[in-house]
Amino acid sequence: MSQVTIYLEEDTLAAAKAAAARAQMSLSKWFAQFAEAEKQKPKQSWSEFFAEIDRLRAEGRDDGWDELLADRYGDLGTDVPREPI
Repeated sequence: MSQVTIYLEEDTLAAAKAAAARAQMSLSKWFAQFAEAEKQKPKQSWSEFFAEIDRLRAEGRDDGWDELLADRYGDLGTDVPREPI
């Protein structure tokens, strides 16, 4: 098992110690569980993302990109045609 040294502001350390105490675990274990949870996030996010793409494809919609990005980029309008070089 690896060891890590971290540098925290005093108030941040106090908050971490309080959170570990509430969870009834050592500060080291609390940080380890926090890091493990963070490690799992990208896997969960990508799995959910591709599941949504598959669902949209199954419904006969494009490849899903337009649907997923419409909220983010829907108000940009359409691109102008490129000029020949």
